[in-house]
Amino acid sequence: TTRRMAPAAAEAVASVVFTATWYSGADDVRCLAATETLRALVAAGLPVVVVDASPAAAVRDLLSATGAIVSEQKAVGKKGAALREAVAIASALPGVVAETWLCWQEPEKTDMARHWATALDAAKDADVLVPRRESARFAATYPIEQVHSETYGNLYLDAVARTHCDALPPLDWHFGPFAFRARHSDLWTRFGGPMYDAQVVPLVHAVRKGLRLASVAVAFEAPAAMKAQEEGDVGFIEKRLAQLNSLDPLVKAAWTDSPYC
Repeated sequence: TTRRMAPAAAEAVASVVFTATWYSGADDVRCLAATETLRALVAAGLPVVVVDASPAAAVRDLLSATGAIVSEQKAVGKKGAALREAVAIASALPGVVAETWLCWQEPEKTDMARHWATALDAAKDADVLVPRRESARFAATYPIEQVHSETYGNLYLDAVARTHCDALPPLDWHFGPFAFRARHSDLWTRFGGPMYDAQVVPLVHAVRKGLRLASVAVAFEAPAAMKAQEEGDVGFIEKRLAQLNSLDPLVKAAWTDSPYC
């Protein structure tokens, strides 16, 4: 008789990056930026999960060609629904264990690929990581209006946080990227926020549950093309204002809302 060896258990995966996309077509400038990001993440040895809601299958073909794991969005909804679907897919990958870091970033933040390893290493004793933009590079590479609006928003949310938790370090609430151990994924999958709140509100509930949260500085640089396109543009300036007025009150309310998880 022939004995078959049992398949080897999947080796534990240290970290997985997940993100969500929507592009009008494969020639969308932002789509091309996303493929650059995915290639950089894959080259850094990071498994990447993408949930895409683009109308054209050609977009998913282009994204898949980078080596990322790309799925068409099935969950009904916007960015928040896609984020939750991506968490579920990332959590189920072979080798993902309770200690695995699940790392969210926006697909156009290409430079983040070179910072995840050092940021996660610095947060090795934490449950949740919120990278913080190093101030000089933030000021030099972002549109000036965004530097002011997000600095203001961060100061406001830090002040709110201090009224509830003395021990929380200052956070870059408005940056975007964050990471959490896979064992805490319910904090993100059970919160039904539709947009940016799906990223940030669970951070507050993580603190309220007593999780260890780390803030780690990264020398992140935004693309020069983004600054050139957005600086001085009324539409983009009004978008920053709308983000402050829509997101920040939800984050403040999260300190006193009923726990959902």
